[in-house]
Amino acid sequence: MSPTFGQEVRRLRNERGYSLTRMTGLVPYSKGHLSKIENGQVQPNPEMARLFDDALRAEGRLVELADAPVRQIPSDHTTLLTYDTMFEQHRALGHRLSPDVVLGGLRPQVDFLSSMARSADDPGLGRGLWLLAARYAEYAGWMEQERGDDASAAELTKRAVQYAVKGGDLELEAWALVRAAEFALYRGDAHATVDFARRASKSRSPAVKAGAAQREALGYALAGAEDRCQDALDRAARWQQAAGESPYGTTSVLDQVAIARAWAFHDLGRHAEAAAILDTQLPLIAPGALRARTRFGLRRALAHAEAGHVDHACELVVDLLDDIRQVRSATVHIDLTTFSKLLYRLRPAAGREVSGEINEILFA
Repeated sequence: MSPTFGQEVRRLRNERGYSLTRMTGLVPYSKGHLSKIENGQVQPNPEMARLFDDALRAEGRLVELADAPVRQIPSDHTTLLTYDTMFEQHRALGHRLSPDVVLGGLRPQVDFLSSMARSADDPGLGRGLWLLAARYAEYAGWMEQERGDDASAAELTKRAVQYAVKGGDLELEAWALVRAAEFALYRGDAHATVDFARRASKSRSPAVKAGAAQREALGYALAGAEDRCQDALDRAARWQQAAGESPYGTTSVLDQVAIARAWAFHDLGRHAEAAAILDTQLPLIAPGALRARTRFGLRRALAHAEAGHVDHACELVVDLLDDIRQVRSATVHIDLTTFSKLLYRLRPAAGREVSGEINEILFA
């Protein structure tokens, strides 16, 4: 396994016979800060890496290590493995249950993990705990959004960024901008959606770039800017192909760009195309991912209704009603309200009974 940036700095310093005092004359950092760098408590930026590389005559080695992806949670520590497994269990519950139920167990773990990270004596353990705390906080933020509390969602996402930086993951800050774009999208603010997405796209992570380009496309679709939307979708597809498995965002949808394309087409008035894409993509979502299947199943029904297949859309929604009641998603309720308004406008024969059930859910 390759050494970390800090470990290589210490090795080279000792190899060159430099004390910490000598190093303060070669780089613009105090002895205390140098100790933190070598112990991994400070993550290198490109300028820092260049300074140390020159001072220690590393011939680019330190620059390479600074540019390498941060190691995720160490796999050799029982505590970290235990809480990593627990996180996957929380996420599995989040696929199927009400956000209130999931948050009851999730939020206390955010506080507990961050407290353990602050008091950890071992730097490697501390970094792993901060990374875990960040994952828990980011997912708790998503559950708060699903509950309809955008303020709590934003606060937890902010904490996730702070914890991730302490653990050495600098890309979560960019992902937080993707989440901000998502908040703006659900508010119907196309300009803010595009602005946040563009800022997130400056990330070095292909996964973050893919998510940012998807939100940018949806913002353009909301504004009716079809050419710009298509360009953003094309960029999202390229970045998604380059990204591989992402540590951020959904784990339930195999082709996130296809889903984004369908919803963009819906907002652009290309309803039949949107419905066709969702007809193909929905069966690919894991059966246990009830929240995702419900969200995109409802959007599929909306696309079919707008395409003129209203009775079929009503049949699709009837099949979703029990799942909608179970997952209790605020984002799903936004689309359910839209579907209810559509039924009121179109007044199909098949819509009377389903309208009553929808109203019971929306006003429970």
